[in-house]
Amino acid sequence: MKSSQEIKELFVQLPISSQRQLLDELLQEQELQGKILTDAQEEISGKREKKPCPHCTSKNVYKRGKQKGVQMYQCNDCEKWYSETTGTPLYDIKLKSKWQSYLRCMENGMPIKKIAKEIGISIQTSFDWRHKILSSLNQFVPEQLSSEVECDELELALNNKGSRNLDRESRKRGNDFIRNIGKDEVTVVQVVTAVERKGEKYLKAVASKRLSNEEITKALDGKLADNTILITDKHPSYKAFAKDNPAIQHKALLAKDHVDRNDKSIHLQKVNNVHAQVRQFLRPFNGVSSKYLQNYLNWYAYADKIRGSKTTLKQWFLIMLLSDQAYHYYEMFKQNAVILRT
Repeated sequence: MKSSQEIKELFVQLPISSQRQLLDELLQEQELQGKILTDAQEEISGKREKKPCPHCTSKNVYKRGKQKGVQMYQCNDCEKWYSETTGTPLYDIKLKSKWQSYLRCMENGMPIKKIAKEIGISIQTSFDWRHKILSSLNQFVPEQLSSEVECDELELALNNKGSRNLDRESRKRGNDFIRNIGKDEVTVVQVVTAVERKGEKYLKAVASKRLSNEEITKALDGKLADNTILITDKHPSYKAFAKDNPAIQHKALLAKDHVDRNDKSIHLQKVNNVHAQVRQFLRPFNGVSSKYLQNYLNWYAYADKIRGSKTTLKQWFLIMLLSDQAYHYYEMFKQNAVILRT
């Protein structure tokens, strides 16, 4: 049997086109075997002997054999049965062998229809899988930001993509909208974005003409630790928010200046850079329905967090397997989702 070094030496002698073809074939073979998912399951099993009950969170549980290779449990407190995948996005999935390929396509920013064609599933299944995966990110939104935090809002057009009964004419292009028609109609979504200078990000979508103190308070409720230095523009609602939260130090600058004229450390360059990245991240999807926007914002923040890791697919599987309430979040989301016609 040849050593790994000998295999590498033979590999580099191949033409570039043959190298790519071989890598694609090896990747497809690995994906069919689901090795990364298996590795993630084994890593979690090694860290915890038993999975806590997803129904009542009790750890007073015991193993009750396996069904189709999946570990089963019963809770001593609520007496309910569950499996290793109960509550996770992988619950009741019959095509797990394709999830590795699906995640690879997601990482490449491929739209739902293109992924469906790429791996041989229906468009509806592709849509459902995406939002099952993204529902696992809800409980991994940062609990609090601290130290120095830049905060600003990104304005996006309200998008009704997928809606069957619009009360207006459909748009011809993404920017073909009139901002805030009439007194009550809202045509924009404000993405409240708070970014630690150390890198942690929190993004919250709010449908609003112009952010009020109440909306900012709701979006940032409990997200800023005491003694945090909050840096914003001179939007009056941020000033009112800071006044209501005296444990926070507030520093403001004129939005048009970008950097404070008297103190160069007071700027919004990090949050402005995040806004540019969010726009770029959303662009391949040809418009994201506003009712699904929060899922995509969570996706952007998590993908950015694990960028540079050599095991990004494994990180996705780990977060899914640890998300015992993801299926519950997905069921809530599905009540507002559209049924796709393919």
